[in-house]
Amino acid sequence: MFSKFTIPQKGGDCGAVHLPVLRGSSGGGLPHNDGDVQRHRRVGQHVGSSRGNFVPISGGALCPSFFEKEDVMILTVGNSGVYEVAAFAEVRDALREFGEETVLFKQDKCLESDHLSVASNDEGMLFIATIDGVSYNLKDFSAIYYLHPHLPKELLNYEPAEYRQFIHRQFEEMRRVLWSVFRHKKWINDPWKVMMAENKAYQMSVARRIGLAMPATLITSDPDKVRKFYGDNGGDVVVKLFAMSPVLNKVVYTNRVTLEHMKQVESVRRSPSIFQARVEKEYELRITVVGNELFPVKILSQRDEETALDWRRKPKLNDFEVRMEPTDLPRDIQERIHSFMDAVGLRFGCIDMIVTPKHEYVFLEVNPSGQWYFVQVRTHLKIAQAIARLLVS
Repeated sequence: MFSKFTIPQKGGDCGAVHLPVLRGSSGGGLPHNDGDVQRHRRVGQHVGSSRGNFVPISGGALCPSFFEKEDVMILTVGNSGVYEVAAFAEVRDALREFGEETVLFKQDKCLESDHLSVASNDEGMLFIATIDGVSYNLKDFSAIYYLHPHLPKELLNYEPAEYRQFIHRQFEEMRRVLWSVFRHKKWINDPWKVMMAENKAYQMSVARRIGLAMPATLITSDPDKVRKFYGDNGGDVVVKLFAMSPVLNKVVYTNRVTLEHMKQVESVRRSPSIFQARVEKEYELRITVVGNELFPVKILSQRDEETALDWRRKPKLNDFEVRMEPTDLPRDIQERIHSFMDAVGLRFGCIDMIVTPKHEYVFLEVNPSGQWYFVQVRTHLKIAQAIARLLVS
């Protein structure tokens, strides 16, 4: 039996979309179809599923199928943006050097070609990823390279707006099927650990315990505490986002807090923010961590007034205009970075640090799903090969 859940389209209820929701019936289980079985395919190969599992067939029904299990693959979960596809292609090519294959599940193509599905009947359960019209049994993947999937703009900007949070929550719950049911697989990174590690206050608590230096910091939505912090630091304070911006096609950079901003400090009640004492910079570091390998680059942000406060301010497609070059880290900083990554449970991350004129190394944050491709393009560091090695090791 099927029930219907209705979400109004633009223009109101008259254009409702009816979403079928599968419910149990006295007949027991899912409908079967004795038609031709559509076998799983992997990157042009004809690949079956594990013996005894169900596989999709024409019409979307399920039936038992008995195929010999072939080589497993690696699943990449991300989006279809130019940058992500280019970075994915680098990792895919590196994996092929190890005799491995990967496919890219594009969450932002959920209205077109890419879907996650779960089916259950009396004989078992099937977890399916459909990618570009080809279905894969999720149990067959040996590892999952998890980027930062998001919904397409049509759903992020959905009207009526009150349904946006509902839609986002349903797709997030579907991805959590992956996180939970297949948590035993190798992940880069485990999304449950990413959820914790993305919290800036948690990062700071671990970094301090490890012995990494940090700026004086206040995270609050209390304007009185902001006023005191501003005064205690001589008015030399910057403000940052506490969490990733959910605003589509908008980037909120690190900004200097001015006296004009302080006149509007009551507005902080609407959104907790990070306030930090500004740190003098000789240069900045972008350190891409892949397992036990470190790829540090020196960001020469102070050579351009536009990038002095936040080097991301001059981006261009697949790149940033700020100058950068490979560099080395002191042994003690390397050891503390490895200890930090172990403590937060991340196999991959992009760490931002400041090196002061006194050659002090100051930790700012780690991005568990940080961008690395622009670093590889500009410096020729072999980051994609390191990611591939970690996925197959």
